[in-house]
Amino acid sequence: MGGTELTRLVARLVPEMRRRGPYRPPGADEAASLAVLAEALGRGDAAAAREVGASLGLAATEDGGRLLLASDPGAERAWLVVALRCGVAPGAVVEVPHPNADLDTEHVGLALADRRPGALYLQACAHRGAGAPADAGDRADFPADVAARDDAPFSRVAAGLASRGLAQIQLHGFADRGDVDVVLSPGAAPAGTLLDAVRARLTTAGERVGEDDDPRWADLLGRRNVQGRAAAEAGAAFVHLELSRSLRRDPERREAVADALAGALDDVAGDASGGICWR
Repeated sequence: MGGTELTRLVARLVPEMRRRGPYRPPGADEAASLAVLAEALGRGDAAAAREVGASLGLAATEDGGRLLLASDPGAERAWLVVALRCGVAPGAVVEVPHPNADLDTEHVGLALADRRPGALYLQACAHRGAGAPADAGDRADFPADVAARDDAPFSRVAAGLASRGLAQIQLHGFADRGDVDVVLSPGAAPAGTLLDAVRARLTTAGERVGEDDDPRWADLLGRRNVQGRAAAEAGAAFVHLELSRSLRRDPERREAVADALAGALDDVAGDASGGICWR
């Protein structure tokens, strides 16, 4: 998607995702439609995804053989940004759950999706603080914090895709810490070949990778991440990546990380234990 109108459109949407913006969870009928959307996306059925997306308030834009479905970030149903290659069943999912809150994670995700057009791009369309009451304290009190809420449209679609065995690479951000650039974890899912490949590629790219329960970054491992739990239940691969602020603010390092992640996907392509089957 890099350099296309779709990429530019997604990049323009992200600054509109405000901390105090509107947001509401889906109702029962909308949740059923989200399940239909996940099925269509998993098949690469752009026409069906466009049709059900319209009922969910997702505007459709097509460019260069790709379909972008995007919510209005200023509306209560500020739910989703999805990009897929029309007619191609995806082989993996690139996820950006906290746009604008985790600054510039969308740039890494879009760059990765550009390098691997067989991957589906899935992004939340609201700041993680949107729609929360003024006295919200726990993450579960924030309805748009999709990594902590299984009722969020992002979570419902991700779970549907995980149920098809699709591997997920999920991008987050953290404030700089002196001894680590990237914190890598399988979340609640078991480690596997994709995690190993990501570790190797990022290390070769020169990034300092932290893992396991080291107290310096144990809070960044995403063990309670909703998408990781759904992947674990489905037996799909899940890679939770926390990227330092310095890395995310450096365009060259963002591109190098996208290259590394694309290479890792290639390393496990066709390997069932990686949860990936490119088509």
